[in-house]
Amino acid sequence: MSTLRENSRSLIGIAFLALSLLISACSPAPEPPLRIGTNVWPGYEPLYLARSLGLYQGTSVKLVEMTSASDVIHALRSGTLEGAALTLDETLNILDDDFDLRVILVMDYSHGGDVLVARPGIAALADLRDKRIAVEQTAVGALVLDGALNAAGLSVSDIDIVYCAADEHLDCYWSVDALVTFEPNKTKLLKQGAWQLFDSSRTPGRIMGVLVVRAESLDTHPRSLRQLLSGYFEAREYLSTVPEDAARRMAPRMNLSPAEVLASFKGLRLPGLDENRNLLNGNPPPLQVMATGLGRFMLERKLLRNPLTFVDLVNSDFLPGDAP
Repeated sequence: MSTLRENSRSLIGIAFLALSLLISACSPAPEPPLRIGTNVWPGYEPLYLARSLGLYQGTSVKLVEMTSASDVIHALRSGTLEGAALTLDETLNILDDDFDLRVILVMDYSHGGDVLVARPGIAALADLRDKRIAVEQTAVGALVLDGALNAAGLSVSDIDIVYCAADEHLDCYWSVDALVTFEPNKTKLLKQGAWQLFDSSRTPGRIMGVLVVRAESLDTHPRSLRQLLSGYFEAREYLSTVPEDAARRMAPRMNLSPAEVLASFKGLRLPGLDENRNLLNGNPPPLQVMATGLGRFMLERKLLRNPLTFVDLVNSDFLPGDAP
């Protein structure tokens, strides 16, 4: 009788092991880490809000915090990141070096978040004639400066340009007459007495932040990419419905008070899911048309070496509700 019981237990054990192996075989293999790099900019912060809310817990999504866009770009080029939050012009700079990237999300339009600020005493744009203006050597810097000079009736020959990297803006401000910068530096400098003379709300739609990934990641990280965007849009909803707690969670990373965090978002427009579907679909997709126009501007300003043509720049497959 005991032998019969032992045989039954053995058979049950074997059956349980076989069932476990079958379930394991049917389960999708875990994807490698999906490393997404960003610098500090309000439009990118919903990603970190999603992390704070636990929306990426148990996934392969790993957010990598960096001090500057230059660091993010270097890491993306070197392969230590699968994706990054960048401005569209930064994306074109990387494509100019024959890297294959895809835009999977439009995160924000700058609508006042990028500014030209001046030292006290420079009260109007026309007063910038013959002044030293610091600006980052990027298309965003060029677009803001171009808009400010056009509004002032000035040209580049009327000013003295000083190039200044983004992570040095707070120091550069004190050695020049005016500075092209962006949040959160904008808020910090205004608190120190800077005068805002121009902002990106006067040239709407020209500056945008996008989420890009290396083309091969579309095949190697499909589940993680869907989780990344799903978490992002859930965090966007949380920011809209519970703004005070969302700001409290985002404040330490931005080194601003919660009230200043909420104020910084007033300088942005964040496209929702439907607008993203419209921007990333079509023949050609509207975002691709925008990128073509920006590419021409950058080529004219010698910010690109080569004319760029786009075939597969955008991919909408990972937006929530869209088929992969």
